[in-house]
Amino acid sequence: MTKKGFIQQVTRGKLSADKVLTKLTEELYRYEKKYNMRSEVFYNLIVGTPAEDSPDFINWAICYRSYFRTLQSKFPVKGLTSVI
Repeated sequence: MTKKGFIQQVTRGKLSADKVLTKLTEELYRYEKKYNMRSEVFYNLIVGTPAEDSPDFINWAICYRSYFRTLQSKFPVKGLTSVI
């Protein structure tokens, strides 16, 4: 499946959260191997710097954010109360 096809299926709700997470994890893994850096480290180092404007880094950051948004939608935090 192409990236464009994947995005179309996600926006139409045709892919389950599990399939979306699997595809995003595979994409993150490719970036991590290419740059020899974990996505968490990359994101903390690159966001807000001029290097963030690199097309590859933009796509990596989008993929990383999409992964967490999908994960949060699958496992929403419910019923948290403040203990103060």
